[in-house]
Amino acid sequence: MSRLFSILLFCLFSHFASAQFFLAGGHFNGSIPVGKLKEETGSLFFPTISGIFLHEFQSAPIQIGLELGYGIYGSKVERRTDLYPGFSDELRLRRNNNLATGMAVIRFLPAVNTKITPFFEAQMGVNYLYTRYKIRETILAEESIESDKDFEDWALAYRIGGGLQFPIDEFLKLEFRATFQDGNSVRFLQKGDVTYLPDEGIFEYNIRRSPLQYMTFSVGLIYYDLFH
Repeated sequence: MSRLFSILLFCLFSHFASAQFFLAGGHFNGSIPVGKLKEETGSLFFPTISGIFLHEFQSAPIQIGLELGYGIYGSKVERRTDLYPGFSDELRLRRNNNLATGMAVIRFLPAVNTKITPFFEAQMGVNYLYTRYKIRETILAEESIESDKDFEDWALAYRIGGGLQFPIDEFLKLEFRATFQDGNSVRFLQKGDVTYLPDEGIFEYNIRRSPLQYMTFSVGLIYYDLFH
């Protein structure tokens, strides 16, 4: 499927220079794990926001473009007095688990005789998961004492799905979408997977591994004909 997707995407982009019709929008997304990911993480929830930019061909009911997304799927705060030898003041240790995505998008919009526009969609791209920590004196401290990445990994992925668009005015549409994602295995951390060992002064990691298989349900706004 990935080879067919790549060939189709190349053919479509070869005609991009003659295109004139563009649209863009944003989505709020919620993803729930299925398959091996559910077995590994249970009921882990992935909330993300994303922005999408598409071009619609005037000679065919097809849109191509790019969607970028970001979200935090777990956050934990610890108040510790044992992070540094000889220093016993209480410090805040915050750790965030992050998900960033970049996807090439192809949409097909079948012809219908209603104001509601259905579409089918395929995506292919990259998921980047990383965990960061930050140590500060207080919640209001502008500068951190220490910050770094605990762990990071990335994997190729693809999505298939579809949705419906409802007109708000001449150019703006409300969009509901559902997609299924699968792809290569990726290593990652979730909330509670990092333990600090004060006697040794190191973090211990319970690294998980699974394909990022999940269902995503989205609501967003799409603005048509950006340069009208």
